[in-house]
Amino acid sequence: MERFEPLTAADCEQLRQEVIGLITPVAEKYGLNLDFVKDVCSSGADSVSIKACFTLPERPESVATLKEERDFRCYAEGFGMHPSWLGKEFKRGKFTYKVAGLMVKSPTKCVVLERSDGARCTQDGKLVARYLG
Repeated sequence: MERFEPLTAADCEQLRQEVIGLITPVAEKYGLNLDFVKDVCSSGADSVSIKACFTLPERPESVATLKEERDFRCYAEGFGMHPSWLGKEFKRGKFTYKVAGLMVKSPTKCVVLERSDGARCTQDGKLVARYLG
């Protein structure tokens, strides 16, 4: 289909809506937010430009840094734990501890814990498994 008449505002809006419909599944596939789609019709109404902006979703609140979280999810089973334990809490003595990450280069005290007073410490994975397992 060839078109020779100028683009109207309605044509531009229709194109914009169709583009949104086409790229929304792409954003969802890659876990991105589709922030906006903007169209600009040329002054001669012989072209239209469409700009889309994608952003990463906000990272959920976590006691772990992104590296600690990725290391924990990747290597937890190798240290006798479950990846789902990240962020879980257990009580030991007078403190509550939250699993905050994993130090993969440490053979024994590899689990990073955040105490209820905000201090961080490391413990053996077997100890954490005893409380959470």
